[in-house]
Amino acid sequence: MTAVENTHFRFEPGTPPYGKYKSFSYRFDTLGRSFLFTGDTGWSDAVIDLAKGADVLVTEVTDTDDVIGLMKRNGAWQAKSESEQEGWLRHMHEEHVTPEEVGRLAAQAGVKTVVMTHLSPSSDPNDDFTRYAIAAKKHFSGSVLIAKDLMKF
Repeated sequence: MTAVENTHFRFEPGTPPYGKYKSFSYRFDTLGRSFLFTGDTGWSDAVIDLAKGADVLVTEVTDTDDVIGLMKRNGAWQAKSESEQEGWLRHMHEEHVTPEEVGRLAAQAGVKTVVMTHLSPSSDPNDDFTRYAIAAKKHFSGSVLIAKDLMKF
């Protein structure tokens, strides 16, 4: 197993959480196959380097607009101050990846298959998140799957 620190907990120097939290991506190389698990991360050159040539990239993916839509529906967005909204947006854009970013990351790393997991919430209870795979395929020619419980690869 090999690990790199990714970009999920990127705090400004001098702020209370700076250096306190870390997030890692892990690569497992087995006989004949390699798997990379990102966990929560934003765009990361370290993750791209770690993923080079992996057979399977298992990554989180989010759509900020979907999450904001749900927050607005339940009043959570309006309850945030303008500063809190800006901080939340920064966090989502810098410390999580969109479907298109996943496609670009996978293409740059030369992975064979992407498995999207830890999907952002959707207001549609029947959402199959196919749109995420379609967005990733704009930049990646390999296989893109939407994770479901108990899938095997």
